[in-house]
Amino acid sequence: MVNGQKVNDYAISNDMVGFNQLLGDLKQVTKPQIIFEATGVYSRRLQAFLDMHELRYVMMNPLEAKRKTKDD
Repeated sequence: MVNGQKVNDYAISNDMVGFNQLLGDLKQVTKPQIIFEATGVYSRRLQAFLDMHELRYVMMNPLEAKRKTKDD
């Protein structure tokens, strides 16, 4: 969410280039809400990066995320 509005399909590469792009974009937003699916090995790199930068996030079960987006 950005300023209370849902952001659809924000995609980055799963590497330092993508994570730094995300960090730059997050600095443009006050109180960002970071929500992503728990996808095992793929989400762990993002989780570690967010933890390193002390950014709060919600990691959702993929089935729960699918149900949430289906209802929206």
